[in-house]
Parts: sequence; structure tokens; C-alpha cells
Amino acid sequence: MSTRTTAGSTRLGLTFRSILLRPDQGFEAALTIADERASDGLSPDEGYAPSVLTALGGAALMATWLKVGGLAGAREISRGDFSWINLGVALALGGVLAVIAMFLWGRIGPATFRSLHATTSRRDLRIVWGGAWLPQVLGMFILLPLDLLIIGPETFSTDRLADPLSTAWAAFSIAVSVALVVWSLYLFVKGSEAAAETRALRSIAGLVVGALCLVAMVAGFVVGAVALSRTLA
Repeated sequence: MSTRTTAGSTRLGLTFRSILLRPDQGFEAALTIADERASDGLSPDEGYAPSVLTALGGAALMATWLKVGGLAGAREISRGDFSWINLGVALALGGVLAVIAMFLWGRIGPATFRSLHATTSRRDLRIVWGGAWLPQVLGMFILLPLDLLIIGPETFSTDRLADPLSTAWAAFSIAVSVALVVWSLYLFVKGSEAAAETRALRSIAGLVVGALCLVAMVAGFVVGAVALSRTLA
């Protein structure tokens, strides 16, 4: 690995840490890196990090939904019906939908902020979208393995847990997962402030539109899946 590649990886890692701990500075640093890549003629300007983070974050958000959905009564699956293949497909689907939503947001986001008397670019909004998923990625690589190690496949089933330790961990895991989602929403708002150089209220409006992009992707998939199942029935 070349010295330049090593330095770039180190800088990217430090930028990720700044986004998590000091989002104002972190997102400004990420946007600066994109400007430098554009000046060097590299494509895409933002690199592939936003897309990778989005895919991993979308998978993590799907895992959170599989846990919280059962608790909320929105889904029902027994331990016997659990399938590792179905879990993998669900996580992959979450990642794909999140990436599609990122590019959709990149298309309509600039117009959204222009309507709020702020200016930003598709590239910068994609960077913000990807960076905002960082807490979800942490959950993907830390919380999910612990869930499977301590609870096992029952993590994603709606059967009642008999083991007190598993029950306590499940409650803790769900609480942390929800907290990570809130953290991601906060980072999205702070990143939008940096990208559009606007106030929090306008960034929150952008957050609503961005969330609608993700919801639209999920809703479209659900409608298509239902229609397909009826056709094949």
C-alpha cells in the first residue's frame, strides 16, 4: 500500500471520527476532501465511502426494524420459521433501498433546499447522507454480533425469551438501536447545516424530505412484492 493511500485512509478514518463526535467539523472536512478529489480529477468526487456507509447503514436499520417491529406487534415470526437466508436477504434489501434513496435524495435535495432559500449540491447531500449512517454502521458491527452471540436467532423472532439474561440484553439492544437511529437523524441535520450553510430548522425540513425518500423506496418495494405475490398465487 502506498504512503499516499495510507495517509488517505488515515484521514478518512479521522474524518469519520469527527463526524461522530464533532459533526460540524467532521462534515466540513468530508466536503473539503470531496473538493480536493474534484480538483485532482478523481471520480466520483465524494469517493465510494458514502455509498458503502449507506448500504451498511441501511442493513443495520433493517436489523433494527426486525427487532423493534416484533416488539411493536407489526410483525410475527416464530423461532421455527426463522431462516438465515431470509435474514441475509432482508439485510441486503435494506442496504439496496438505502442506496437508492440516497441517489433519489441527491436528485431532489438541492431543489428542496432552494425552496428554503439555501443552496447545496447533489454531491454534498450524498456525503451528508452517507455520513449520517455512521452510528448505524457501528451498530451493525458491534451490536448485531453480540445479539446473535447472546440471544441467537431469537433476536429476530417474536417468541418470548425464557432466559433472563437474553431478555435483559434484548431490551438493552433495542434501546441502543433506537438511540443510534436518533443519533443518525441528528448527524443528518448537522450535516445538512454544513452542506447548505443553513440553520437547523431548514435542515430539519430537509430531513423530513430525505426520510420520505427512504419511505418511498420501502413503500414501492412492498407494493411491488404484494402485487407479484398475487400474480404468482
